[in-house]
Amino acid sequence: MKRLWAIYIILGIVNAVAAQRYYVTNLYMYDTFLMNPAAAGIDKSCYSFGANYQNQWLGMDKAPTTQMLNFQGSVTQHLGMGTYVYNDRNGNVNQFGLHQAFSHEIVLKKSRRNIITMAFGLGLTVEQMRIDESELNTPSGILDPAISGGISSGWGMNVNSGVLFKFNDYVLGVSLNNMIDQDNPMYLNDGEPDLAMDYHLHLSSLYKIVDRDIYLEPLLMFRRNGNNDNRLDFTLKGTFPTPSPSYAMWGMVSYRRNVDHDLGKSLGLSTTVGINYQRISFGMEFQLGLTGAQVEYGSTYRLVTRYTICNNLKNKAIPCSEARKNKRSRYEGLSW
Repeated sequence: MKRLWAIYIILGIVNAVAAQRYYVTNLYMYDTFLMNPAAAGIDKSCYSFGANYQNQWLGMDKAPTTQMLNFQGSVTQHLGMGTYVYNDRNGNVNQFGLHQAFSHEIVLKKSRRNIITMAFGLGLTVEQMRIDESELNTPSGILDPAISGGISSGWGMNVNSGVLFKFNDYVLGVSLNNMIDQDNPMYLNDGEPDLAMDYHLHLSSLYKIVDRDIYLEPLLMFRRNGNNDNRLDFTLKGTFPTPSPSYAMWGMVSYRRNVDHDLGKSLGLSTTVGINYQRISFGMEFQLGLTGAQVEYGSTYRLVTRYTICNNLKNKAIPCSEARKNKRSRYEGLSW
């Protein structure tokens, strides 16, 4: 049992240092501003409230879990904002944080056929790291100086930035995470690794099936870590009508691959099924880990929900057609 506790705390610390809040940024397919602050409140006609709950290794005590609440919307015609609060527990390690992002969008070109915009974003994260070692009792007669037997914690902060270029329904984004050095006193001794910066490049679009209220949203994301940890994600989301205009079904498939080597390696596959009812969206995600460790310890489940208020749309489960008709109205009054 003591060995199990030791594994928990080691995994937690490794997750805290190496994963660099990937349990948050990996949710970019649901809210892009979680990865790129330039996307915060980019739709000036809508306000959205979201929540996520993730659980790994079901049935295991103190298994990794993550909870998050987020909000995004417009402040002015030019300025958007996004906020999220998260809590992550991995064994005896707990991280709690608040992130605030702002974006500024300008219109580069506007005509009857084309709208070209560019947005710039900046985000600030404040986070507490807490490690509880009170239950990590060493066997009698053995003293481990690395285990204090108490609770230690520290606060830190970091910054991310991004750019988002939009040409009609085509989007290209670039963002940087962990732009400043580690300042949490929990990780300032000489034995701790440096906090590496993450570089993200993402491409997405929106397609409507002709004569059908079916919308497909492909998304490609490449991430390069400062420690040469490279990853490529392919995601496809679809929204499908039902006989009732108040309801719609939606789903998502995402494939994650490590590209550090010539052939790379599959890391995971996830599927999400969900339903929209007017302004409310609800979905459940199942992640299938494809590495040896992930298969051994089981997979991950996530619940996703969102409530959206759009001031120029009716309460429809699929508002995309109305949004496309009125997309120019989102930029009325915007200029340099």
